[in-house]
Amino acid sequence: MEYMNNEKRSMPVCFTPDQIKTLESYAKKKGMLNYNQAIEEIVGSL
Repeated sequence: MEYMNNEKRSMPVCFTPDQIKTLESYAKKKGMLNYNQAIEEIVGSL
């Protein structure tokens, strides 16, 4: 579905401080700049 690549997503999400630390750790291990990129990667793989 090529048309989906140009869509901007907006999805409110809530995380606990511990979950944010986990996301930040994951992002750092993957060479990402912040945990938002980790969320995008995880959601994109669904």
